[in-house]
Amino acid sequence: MKMAGVVLAGGQSSRYGLPKMFETFAGLPLYKHSLNALQENQLNPLVIATNASLQPKFDQENVQWIIEQQPHQGPLFALHHIMTTFPDVEWFFVVASDMPYMNAGFIQEMLGYIDDSYDAIVPKQASRYQPLAALYRRTALPKAKQLTEQNKRSMKVLLDQLRVCYVPFDDNSPTFININAQQDWAQTATKESNYE
Repeated sequence: MKMAGVVLAGGQSSRYGLPKMFETFAGLPLYKHSLNALQENQLNPLVIATNASLQPKFDQENVQWIIEQQPHQGPLFALHHIMTTFPDVEWFFVVASDMPYMNAGFIQEMLGYIDDSYDAIVPKQASRYQPLAALYRRTALPKAKQLTEQNKRSMKVLLDQLRVCYVPFDDNSPTFININAQQDWAQTATKESNYE
């Protein structure tokens, strides 16, 4: 069974002011934390989904590239594009490129929930879902296709139509901290010294 590791790195970073996935945390660009976590779990292929203007800024990674034809359509469109491009992959572990604490242990834990009775496996903190640190099975493709054709963009709308295993995580888990705006770095200041 083929399982791909996918880093979503095509966002506009409009709130941040510059492409946030290249900002450095603990000595690495943000996107590398997500990519390394997937790589350490031997997921294959490894994929970076981005746009033509951002691709040259990445290091020459040993990855396959998904270059959005229409940039900034959002993660649902990206998921549909990725699933269509890799027809032989059964599961896609999709991770955002702006999560400084993404790690191999979290990826490994989530992989343990894979089961044929689910279309998606999604972390949950209290009432907050984390659809951009989640697993999606090929069986989700028809619904994703239908929603993109209706120009729907919400990952929640997709999840509402799938058989989802929600995996509970502590509200204080730093794994899901993401950087949307410059002030979001304040969440990492006290934790960076404990990063390892």
